[in-house]
Amino acid sequence: MADKAAERIKFATEVLRFTSLLMVGTGGGSISLILGEPTSLRLGLAGAGFFLTLVLGLVSWRQYRRIQRLIEHLTEDV
Repeated sequence: MADKAAERIKFATEVLRFTSLLMVGTGGGSISLILGEPTSLRLGLAGAGFFLTLVLGLVSWRQYRRIQRLIEHLTEDV
């Protein structure tokens, strides 16, 4: 039973790592669009990128909370 929970924690941690990296990359790309020539297309894409960065931040936070619950559950069983 502990092995299953440990595997879930490992998987959840990998998902957290992936979403965090995706968030940083999207945010950086959005900032680079803002720093260029201000056209309506660039501003629209930067706005969409910032929105996606916010969504990915919320997903990362929820994933972090899920990992914390899994760890608490694992320590209660042992």
